[in-house]
Amino acid sequence: MDFIELDAKERNKIGKSSSRQLRIEGLVPAILYGNSEEPVTLQVKGRDIAKLIQNGNRNAVLKLTGLKGDVTAIIKDIQREHTKDLFLHLDLLRVAMDTEIDTALAIEFVGEAEGVKLGGVLQQNLRELHISALPKDIPEKYELDVSELEIGSAIKIEDLKTIPGVEVTDNPEEIVVSVVTPTELKEEEIAPAEEEELEEGAEAAEEGAEEGAEKPTQPERVGEEKSEKE
Repeated sequence: MDFIELDAKERNKIGKSSSRQLRIEGLVPAILYGNSEEPVTLQVKGRDIAKLIQNGNRNAVLKLTGLKGDVTAIIKDIQREHTKDLFLHLDLLRVAMDTEIDTALAIEFVGEAEGVKLGGVLQQNLRELHISALPKDIPEKYELDVSELEIGSAIKIEDLKTIPGVEVTDNPEEIVVSVVTPTELKEEEIAPAEEEELEEGAEAAEEGAEEGAEKPTQPERVGEEKSEKE
């Protein structure tokens, strides 16, 4: 299969001030982990990450150039400050092409629900699916057509069309999306996170990985892998 090349360089300095300086220079602090190997702190170009996303390669298998040996990885997480269109931190997960990995797949809702046309409200309970698949089988996103949803109806995990080579590991009974009446909808307002808080979260995660903490965080189960079934 074809790989998307991403230029990455090792970096020795970590910490808030170092990361901020990288961002000023148009670089993004990153960390590479997985496959029972020691985590490595990296830096990549912000414009390269933006290009990846714009070209629909968010879940592509990446060949990391600029490092010793052949390193393949996928983007596990991107921390971003949307108001400034700034990438704060990047998590890269090492992958072996013959080994399944657990990751998350974004859901894209398409179409206008019939119930919405009649005054209902589309309630999106899930924004992503948790899946297990070989790296080559991971799609960019999962498109879910909601056009036939009426007021009072819902789509559950068990109702989703299967994806070749991909196992959805969420609870089959969990509701993905539904159409409700306005009086049924209870909105919870969540204040947007400040950039400072996002930066601190990125640095805390990185420092934890530097100490060898490759333990997965639920429910993504980062780094949890299983060999391809015979």
